Amino acid sequence: MYLHIIILTAVFFQFCILPFSANDVFAENTTNRITSDKFCNIPLPDPEKLSKEEKEWFTTFQEGTFYVQGWKEISAEILDKVKQENEKEVLRRSLNLLGIRIGCEWSKRNDIRKIDTDMLEQWGAELQKIAEEKPDKLPVLIADIQDKVVELVD
Repeated sequence: MYLHIIILTAVFFQFCILPFSANDVFAENTTNRITSDKFCNIPLPDPEKLSKEEKEWFTTFQEGTFYVQGWKEISAEILDKVKQENEKEVLRRSLNLLGIRIGCEWSKRNDIRKIDTDMLEQWGAELQKIAEEKPDKLPVLIADIQDKVVELVD
């Protein structure tokens, strides 16, 4: 639901300097290995290899803006619906790694990226709905979105 606003703010922030540091996001999220968790098995791109403009968009995706929630905040809200701490940690890692993959692709120029804002809106809405109504189904949905992302990007 909140991700659809990204496109509206994209035009506004296209020529502005973002009010936060991309380095903070990269320090938290950069990893370049294949994970073995049951819900996280996609190879990750390296956010450090993004261009300056792509890094700004990646940061916008992760952190959000004054007007739009970012992936981290949305993920935190989703995880608040999960009651079991051990499951929450696995899902937190899955969402974090998925956010790196999606953010790196979405941050590319519109004419070459394979993940667009409509996809972000759809996946965000699906995640929020399942988290609210059936949080025990989150692992299945996250795995499904991961499969779609891998299919689109690789």
